[in-house]
Amino acid sequence: MSHLEALSRVSFDLGVFARVARQRLRRTFVYLALLVLVASASSTTWVMLKLREGVRWLEPHLDEIPTITIRNGVASADVEQPWVKVLGEENGKKWVAIIDTTGTLEGFKPDEYGVFLKRTELLTKQENDERIIPLSRIPDTKIGPDIVREWIREGMRRAPFYVGAFMLIWYLFAKTMTALLLVLAGLTTGRSLRFGQLFTVAVYALTPAVILDAASPFLPFHIPAFWLVYWGLAITYAIVGARRAAETPTEPPATSATL
Repeated sequence: MSHLEALSRVSFDLGVFARVARQRLRRTFVYLALLVLVASASSTTWVMLKLREGVRWLEPHLDEIPTITIRNGVASADVEQPWVKVLGEENGKKWVAIIDTTGTLEGFKPDEYGVFLKRTELLTKQENDERIIPLSRIPDTKIGPDIVREWIREGMRRAPFYVGAFMLIWYLFAKTMTALLLVLAGLTTGRSLRFGQLFTVAVYALTPAVILDAASPFLPFHIPAFWLVYWGLAITYAIVGARRAAETPTEPPATSATL
């Protein structure tokens, strides 16, 4: 039975567990890699869709960005100052971008967070953190709408590779650890199985949960407490699969005919 066939059948044919429990462990790791690819592809696609939504939302606002020049540690901007742009509000606090190289404004108001460009300093403020970055640390540069657009285009070209690589590494670790934990569930009904067999059952038991997890971001509805659903599926299949594998007798070795 091929790995793709197992991927499509394991959710409905519990007899798969009896067959795969006695396969070589090498095939189990290949199947685990297939599950990792499914999970990674889904997550990478979802992240890229959200990034593109963000870029589409940002695009109309790019022309509002003034052109800022930093030379020899001193900032200048082609906009009437003080320039204050409210980016959003959260919990009664405003997220703002401020440019004032004239010294009219001293700093953020108590209800403001964000970035503040002064003549020789860049101020950043978050909820519990406020920093001052001297512009002398920043190399001579020029920032404007066209430059930001180019940064975004370059970032979006590279993002699928960076996001995909991160997801592969993360899911390889996460799914392997999950399978090892599911071995404990399999032990409850499959004590006669060896560790390698229990690990194989655990990996294949992940299939329904991984497929549902991969599909869930694209469903038209939200699944509440999804982590409970995920673990419930995986544990149930691990227990039932281990029982089926343990109850299925091993095929006796073939004997040569006597003459």
